[in-house]
Amino acid sequence: MKNFLMITRRSGLFVLASYSALLGSVGNAQTQIIEEMVIIGARDSHTVRTDDTMVAPPDTTELLRKMPGANVNKNGELTGIAQYRGMHGDRVNVSINGAHVSSGGPNAMDAPLHYAPVAILESLTISRGIAPVSAGQETLGGNVEAVTYSGDFGDSSLFQWAGRTYLGAQSVNSGIVGSAFVSVANRNHLFRGFVMTEQGDDSDFARGSIRPSEYKRDRFDLGYSFQRGDHQFSIDFARNDTGDAGTAALPMDIMVVESDLVRSRYEWESVQWKLTAEVSLNDIGHWMSNYHLRTPPQDNAAGPGTNRYRNTYTASDNSGFIVKAERSVGNGYWRFGVDGHYSNHIALIQNPNNRFFFVDNFKDAEKNLTGVFIERNIALSEITGLDLGIRHNQVRMNSAAVAANYNPSNLPAGGPFMINNMARTLANQFNAMDRSQTDHNTDWFARFSIDPGYDVIWYAGAARKTRSPSYQERYLWSPASSTGGLADGKNYIGNPALKPEIAHEAELGFDLDRGAFSAYPRIFYKDVSDFIQGIPSTNAVANSFAQMLANMGMGTPNPLQFSNVDAEYYGFDMDARYEINSQFALRAVMSMVRAKRKDINDNLYRISPDNMILALDYQGDGWSGSLESVTYARQDRVSATNLEAETAGYSLLNLSSSIRARTNLEFGIGINNLLDKDYEDHLAGYNRAMNPDIALDQRLPGLGRNIYGRMMWYF
Repeated sequence: MKNFLMITRRSGLFVLASYSALLGSVGNAQTQIIEEMVIIGARDSHTVRTDDTMVAPPDTTELLRKMPGANVNKNGELTGIAQYRGMHGDRVNVSINGAHVSSGGPNAMDAPLHYAPVAILESLTISRGIAPVSAGQETLGGNVEAVTYSGDFGDSSLFQWAGRTYLGAQSVNSGIVGSAFVSVANRNHLFRGFVMTEQGDDSDFARGSIRPSEYKRDRFDLGYSFQRGDHQFSIDFARNDTGDAGTAALPMDIMVVESDLVRSRYEWESVQWKLTAEVSLNDIGHWMSNYHLRTPPQDNAAGPGTNRYRNTYTASDNSGFIVKAERSVGNGYWRFGVDGHYSNHIALIQNPNNRFFFVDNFKDAEKNLTGVFIERNIALSEITGLDLGIRHNQVRMNSAAVAANYNPSNLPAGGPFMINNMARTLANQFNAMDRSQTDHNTDWFARFSIDPGYDVIWYAGAARKTRSPSYQERYLWSPASSTGGLADGKNYIGNPALKPEIAHEAELGFDLDRGAFSAYPRIFYKDVSDFIQGIPSTNAVANSFAQMLANMGMGTPNPLQFSNVDAEYYGFDMDARYEINSQFALRAVMSMVRAKRKDINDNLYRISPDNMILALDYQGDGWSGSLESVTYARQDRVSATNLEAETAGYSLLNLSSSIRARTNLEFGIGINNLLDKDYEDHLAGYNRAMNPDIALDQRLPGLGRNIYGRMMWYF
């Protein structure tokens, strides 16, 4: 007798099929008896598919607003940073087709989802609550995965063409997008290609325009896949070229982001085993400036060397791999693997009017992670299930020695001379530090599920998650706002001696799926030791340096220094649906989070206000529609440390509809902010550009009424 196992996922349950192959003696006949066992597992992800969801903006992170617990920190129309349950930036692990992409710029102008444009996206998935250790190396703040179109193999030896054309436009910024995906495939070979272009002008709001917020992005992809028997192999190349793109919440705007992304995958699967191996390489070059899109800075008359024009060249080289194996056993499965992600970053600040001026913002700043993990899924009984996992990461970080030259004229006295001396002192302080750091971080998680009947599955989870500091948090040696997109208008300095963050978290909830009505609520609590937060700097040289630059109109005084503190997060989120009849349904998404410092009485910065989506959806014969109300509460739990301003509550109405003219042709139209509401998005940054409609340091407003449409043709 031979025993084999096959595991699939169905409606929040794991279904385990045990095959007993009984060999008969008559005519060598073979009889198969299939026995099914249910392994209980709560719904652990939420997915939005772009083919089924009307979306106007080009930034994929906008889709997160439709998911429980998720949101977006918006610094520009192509510069959204994922937030989940209050955590954002590097705390949220983001992968694209299984590969991790590190931003090219130190302010995350090209945040990871920048490399999965809406027009090529197939789906966006967020892990609900505690992510398994196999989901990524650092998932302290959650896990998001984007999947782009890749095409399907054929079912015969004949090659056949297939593809999708996507055309879209929106009124709020006269934005347009066009893309085409084409594949040719048979049962063994799959060739694919993709091209996209999109652009938009400055975005409008109720009282004017956000300047600069224009954008332009082009993209093309080429790929090939091969399958035979139990084996499948693929290789893909993508070229992403972003041109002029405004980021008014940051000190500079995008001139160019040129990115080459390569990914290869091999998969072998038998009845009991599944082996996956992936390799990825990303090479990103990025130019930005403070003068080519926004009003150029006015020179101060204090003397030579004070010209405030700046451009910055940054580059990020990163590579990664994962080798993962899964083995089915009698009461579940094992999953184990090894993975790595290795990145190197440089950022050189220059003055186009002075070839001698330079600042090594970052110089060969490295963050190299290598991890191993093991997971176990167990059917404890017919109504209970357990998931367990443990991971260990080695994190090695380092930086080369830095330098700066603010005073090429070498004047014997005056402001430029003093600035240069202080900059050199700060560089010498940094270069004398032990910049080589190695962290050993251990994560674990456990999830218990029970199905007592009555169409309810109860869920409880606990975890320990860790994150080593980002290269900005450790190696920002001179007061600056190169902070991974915090966009609070403050200057920061780093700290090579930072400890890794350690979060202990717990989550409770249930999945109710009772025919016409379903609901998936969760409550959570997360205690974070050594949370990395900016606190007032005690470095006298850095403080004097920042004050002198501020007096000359460059930057802000009183810098913050990244330091270890204690923090906590807790809250509630839920998505629910009620089918009124075969055509109409009510949909709801709710999110609440609180985030506080524990060492002092202060809230954490840039935390999403309580919010709720209520929608009435219609699905008819060949067409569909949705009326959606989006409500955000007042946010008065703000960070005093970050000088964060409160925001008022607001409600928006959105309408959308789509019609399928033929089985392979769909037209859609929608209106966001139907009543042209004037409001402030609490998760938007503060204005850093001269703008007649928005004051400096004022929070950027939410977008005005936006009429948009799209056409999708499948062939």
